[in-house]
Amino acid sequence: MANRALIAYFSLSGATEKMADILQKVTHGTLYPIQVVEPFPDDMYKTNDVAEAQRQSHQYPDLAGELPSLKDVDIVLLGGPVWNGHPSTPLLRLIEETDFGTVPIAPFYSYATDPGNYAREINALLGTHSLASLGMPDKVVDKTNKATAELQKWWDTVRPK
Repeated sequence: MANRALIAYFSLSGATEKMADILQKVTHGTLYPIQVVEPFPDDMYKTNDVAEAQRQSHQYPDLAGELPSLKDVDIVLLGGPVWNGHPSTPLLRLIEETDFGTVPIAPFYSYATDPGNYAREINALLGTHSLASLGMPDKVVDKTNKATAELQKWWDTVRPK
């Protein structure tokens, strides 16, 4: 069976994008960078304030473009950064607006210092189709060989058999 993976991710600092790029090489999947209509501030503290307000009001940012068809997808690898211990709000919007059907979803995420409740929150949002998540500190993401080995090991556990 060809493991047709869709690697959908949101990245602001570049760490999650680097993970997605490595996953694309490991899985030969299709990359889908999640884009927002209105960019977040360059300052992470300001971004945190914006994201916290969005989370509190459940008014997540509008996304640009459309998600590729899931028709020929065997698995979605869904990536995003940890923002103040939570999934980024663009990821929350994507989850809110997308009918993944029965396609299994394996979350991955990057974080600077503390992943907080990210894994528990994302798995709860994704429900029964959520597979084992993988979190990786930014300092590991920057070590390409180590990041590649960890992502390969994770892929070997979540990929469709």
